[in-house]
Amino acid sequence: MNSSADRRPRWLVVLIVLAVVAAVLAAVARGYYRDGPLEPDAPTGQGSRAAVSVLVDLGVQVDTQRHTADAVEDLSEGRTVLVTDPGLLSGAQLEALATSLEESAGTLVLVQPDFVTLGYLTPLISPAGTVRTSTLIDADPDCDAAFGARQVHVPGDEGLGGPATTYRTSGQAAGCFASGAGSLVAVHDRLVVLGSPDLLTNDGIGQADNSALVLNALGSAGELTWYIPSPADPMAATGPDLLDYLPDWATSLALWLLLSALVALLALGRRFGPVVVEPLPVTVRPQELVLGRARLLQQSQSRDAAAASLRAAAARRLADRLGIRHEESLDALVAALTPHLEQSPEQIRSLLGPTPVSSDQALVQLAHDLDRLEKEIDR
Repeated sequence: MNSSADRRPRWLVVLIVLAVVAAVLAAVARGYYRDGPLEPDAPTGQGSRAAVSVLVDLGVQVDTQRHTADAVEDLSEGRTVLVTDPGLLSGAQLEALATSLEESAGTLVLVQPDFVTLGYLTPLISPAGTVRTSTLIDADPDCDAAFGARQVHVPGDEGLGGPATTYRTSGQAAGCFASGAGSLVAVHDRLVVLGSPDLLTNDGIGQADNSALVLNALGSAGELTWYIPSPADPMAATGPDLLDYLPDWATSLALWLLLSALVALLALGRRFGPVVVEPLPVTVRPQELVLGRARLLQQSQSRDAAAASLRAAAARRLADRLGIRHEESLDALVAALTPHLEQSPEQIRSLLGPTPVSSDQALVQLAHDLDRLEKEIDR
């Protein structure tokens, strides 16, 4: 029993060691190549090592570039330049490639370009549709763009870039391998468009005549630049700028709309004439107004303001009873009150004059004294 129990940990240790060794070997092996879509050294299904190896065996010089400037220079030297993912290129990068293609004898091959990308390079080729099912597509009779292939295979929705794209051609552009309203391969002068990246992958290169199409399209010049757009490219961007999608007249239209909006804001924001005062149909009892004002004065501790209000109201009522105008001075009011009261003029002046009030009790006492003063006048 003990010997059997001792063997199990030994086998477990052996299995763990083997697993670690296998993981290390796999990591080391993967370190010799980049594994990504259409990477020329990647032996995985999405890589393109098989196509590149065959091209090299046929005597084609294959160089890998990841910067636009290097690809443009190779194109200007008359080489064939393959762009594996043109949708990642910015407007400046596409313009550089278009200028080099126009001024040189090189050939530019694009893998599944979109409408914007083609707009920089040719107006005679445009996307027409997609091939969403796995199918074999036969070459058109007497098709110059077949590149020696009679039949190609695309995997449909299961493809590396999704469904394959077909392209509509016009004028001097020619298409081949027709499917629906477009063709899987389109050619205009020295511009070649391939509608599916699966034509170049290790999984797809052996299907039908895919290898003949790829080898003849890429190896005819004897020198091939395999250009993989990279984020490290000084000219790189995640995609075409938003302004690249706008037509030339969009800037003028935007400025006109901005000016119109500014004029509309100035016109609507202007006030025509003075503010019209409209009396509101609201009736408030005087008692509520007095209580509300008293609470506000209490909360702000404005005792002097409350005392001034009480004295002014009392002085107004006393003046009315004595027949004195409200505009008369305090001295005139004191002189008129003195014959009717027992207090001296100084006491009356202290009661009605601007004497400071230091506490709430003093304010209450002032109210009582004023009330008593008015009652004495009424006698």
